[in-house]
Parts: sequence; C-alpha cells; structure tokens
Amino acid sequence: MCSGGHDDLPSLFGSFTQRPIEDRARIVDYLRAAPPVLDVLDVERDLIDNTQQIASAASLISDGTWIWRADSIHDLSRYAIDIPDEFLTHVRGLDYRPPAAVPDSEEFDAAMMSYF
Repeated sequence: MCSGGHDDLPSLFGSFTQRPIEDRARIVDYLRAAPPVLDVLDVERDLIDNTQQIASAASLISDGTWIWRADSIHDLSRYAIDIPDEFLTHVRGLDYRPPAAVPDSEEFDAAMMSYF
C-alpha cells in the first residue's frame, strides 16, 4: 500500500480483526470530520474490492496528533480492520470531536511530508 519508507506500517491484509469496536461508526465519523491537510488528486482501487475506486485516496487528513490517508477512512468504514488502541483512546478522549484546524508548525509539516 505504501512504497519506500513505510515498512513499519502493518499490511492492510494483516489488519483484519474479530475484535468488536462498538463505536467504529463514531470513529469513522471523526476521521471524516477532521481537517484535510494535503489534497492529492488521484484515484486508487480498493485493495479488497478492486471494483471500487477511491477518489483522492492519498490525500492526508489530521487532527494535529494523528495523520491518516483518505483511503483509510474508506477501508475502516467498509471492513473489519483493527484500529490502534492509542488512536481509539485519543478519539474517545476528545469526545469524537476533531479540532477545526491543525497546528501550523515545522514539526507538523515534517510529519505530514514523511508520508511521501
């Protein structure tokens, strides 16, 4: 799913879980509501159901602490993919309300650009 420099990320196919995440819909809503930080005009195929296409899949979204790709929202809303406990705790601690904006700092910009 990622090329170069992302060997530390888990495989999508190895991320399926039987663990129930009762508030998955609220987590996905949080992911969707967070502000975009980098728009990428691309179209990627869904890696599970290759008949589906994901517009702007590589676009980045963030709540200022975590950064995720738009295709992650697509995948998490459709498939039983596990979500890190640290992220679940973070989102629940914010009462499922992402900030309206992310910090404008060199540290954040460097973290965002590390995706590429």
